Amino acid sequence: PIDAEQVGPEGIAVAMAEKADGLAMINVPYTFPGGTVVSNATVQVSIRESAEFLRILCRSLVAQGFRKIFFVTGHGPARMVCEPLCRDFFQEFKTHLVFINPFTLLGKLMKKNGQEPGPMGLMEYPETEDLTAGAYKIMGLEQFLPVDPDAPPPIRFTDDMNPPMYRLQKALGSIGAQASMLYDDPEHHVPGRAFRSVEERDACCERGVKMIYEMAGLVDWEEIKAALDGYDEYVHDLMEKYPRLKGQF
Repeated sequence: PIDAEQVGPEGIAVAMAEKADGLAMINVPYTFPGGTVVSNATVQVSIRESAEFLRILCRSLVAQGFRKIFFVTGHGPARMVCEPLCRDFFQEFKTHLVFINPFTLLGKLMKKNGQEPGPMGLMEYPETEDLTAGAYKIMGLEQFLPVDPDAPPPIRFTDDMNPPMYRLQKALGSIGAQASMLYDDPEHHVPGRAFRSVEERDACCERGVKMIYEMAGLVDWEEIKAALDGYDEYVHDLMEKYPRLKGQF
């Protein structure tokens, strides 16, 4: 939906691929954008269309022999696309697609460092800006992070930016429900920042790179891969026991 939400997960995916001895398949920029459609720069793709596009990509990967496929995203509503797709894909192809939410790992890292999310969640943390800058560094794109000696301070998320949206989000969140959102100003959605100097930018990038590799290191990749292999074997044994499963879906 916006550049940071593409480059961010790409950088995280590269770090995870290094830790897991995997392959980072990047350059999938356009999926469901959620609340940013007020911006003229936003490409609108529905949840259903996004899931079908990803299904086509994964079907091709499975045909090429891939058996462990992970989605790494940088966008809150991505779970609405990925989680149903993961289940439907398993039903059809008997292959697990695994959805990784980097915000979950970021939350674990923050708690490890003695921090708790505030009312606006993880987006309000300066560390989230470091994470994004680190991803640009990993992807070799840090030169696209703006440097302006007269730059204003970065915008911080507050609940008075869009009172109707945040009131509904808080009310529904109290019962575990999710509010669909529309921002009334694109600057209120992960606006990023301009750095006062190249040195400030580079320091932020370095902190972010360190964070990303720490997050990737929180995952027991060997156990996950072994568990996926074990379940893959179990499912294929199950299909031998119940042949109707092979052509049921």
